[in-house]
Amino acid sequence: MNSRSEILSKIKANKPESLNLPQIDLNVFNEKLNTLDQFKKMVEAVGGNVLTAKSNQDLNAQISNLFPDSKNNFSTIKETDSFNTIKIDTITNDRQLEDLDILVLEGIFGVAENGAVWIPNQNIPIRVAPFICKHLILVIDSSHIIPYLHQAYDQLEGDNFDFGIFISGPSKTADIEQSLVIGAQGALSLTVFLVDE
Repeated sequence: MNSRSEILSKIKANKPESLNLPQIDLNVFNEKLNTLDQFKKMVEAVGGNVLTAKSNQDLNAQISNLFPDSKNNFSTIKETDSFNTIKIDTITNDRQLEDLDILVLEGIFGVAENGAVWIPNQNIPIRVAPFICKHLILVIDSSHIIPYLHQAYDQLEGDNFDFGIFISGPSKTADIEQSLVIGAQGALSLTVFLVDE
């Protein structure tokens, strides 16, 4: 038995018993938040922008105005094929996405507590894409904002997915000479579009 197998077998043999998740009374958190206002406030607090769009065509027009010089773009939103300048299904190596200027993904819901947007695996064409694009744009229905992460996890319960991510704000770090650097390890900017369906 090699050392790796030996270590893993010892861990497995000494694994503590599973504990039930605590039962939380969600009424304790009922602060009657204006979830839309709180969501916008939190996205902006973590360095993102929140805009509104009336349709997918309006969304495309606004993105083109925000980033007029972008060359390598991809969107998963319906009716946005004219926006796409790369063919994601032809990508054979993640490194081919290193020059991806704009990535537009559809989120399922937003969380007012922290400005996070839930993106499931099926809405991400290539897993690395949201982390290496220059500008990340997330699109959610404005009526799909929930107050807290507790409710978010309730919504995810029973879903069968092998990957998903809550995204809140662009990448940032403050450990470099004690100054905040945005876009340090990922997207330089995050924009959330709220669409009225």
